Amino acid sequence: MRLTLLLAILCVPLPASGGAWMRDVGETFLSFSSTIDEVGQAGNSLYLTHGLRPKLTIGAKIDTDMLVGQLVNGTGFVFARKPLPTDDRSFKLAYEIGIGSTLGPDPLALLRAGLSYGRGFTLWGKSGWVALDSAAEWEVENSVTTYKLDSTIGLSLSARFQVMMQVFLTEIESDLSTTIAPSVIWRPKKDGPTRFHIGMEKEDGTFAFKLGLWRTF
Repeated sequence: MRLTLLLAILCVPLPASGGAWMRDVGETFLSFSSTIDEVGQAGNSLYLTHGLRPKLTIGAKIDTDMLVGQLVNGTGFVFARKPLPTDDRSFKLAYEIGIGSTLGPDPLALLRAGLSYGRGFTLWGKSGWVALDSAAEWEVENSVTTYKLDSTIGLSLSARFQVMMQVFLTEIESDLSTTIAPSVIWRPKKDGPTRFHIGMEKEDGTFAFKLGLWRTF
């Protein structure tokens, strides 16, 4: 099934409950992660969101791929996210719009639009969550569109440990790539603001190790 069809499905009203969770007013979330794969390519990701108003979260996201210390490619965006009404159902929806550019010697302007769905659940007495995040990113000059669909399912094992499985789909001009990423999230102090994200990624047969830091303040 083409990724564009999956994005179209996400735009259909969903039958029951969940959420694309907004930041509380005044709350800031920061995450930074790095990956290194078996062929020596490194990836870095910086993600920042801030609750500006009850129905407005703003943020920034920077992704880079490095090889032998040199930038191979990357993108950077600033964005705004707003919730969509769900009539008090058990799920929430949010949409996102952003502007940015590719990173490198000849940057290209980018536009981004996204739609997110998420909901919580309880399994074996533990709290969990499911999230779907779809996006389309357009290169303004070349009219090239990148479609993305990220799916996440997570479970809180305790106040300090969570497990998570993610699948990332990316399609550029009919070329589809798939990344599977299991991971563990560890909070050193119970109810502390800092968490560490440790995991593996497999992208089209290539394995990578991932280490990340999450902090809320």
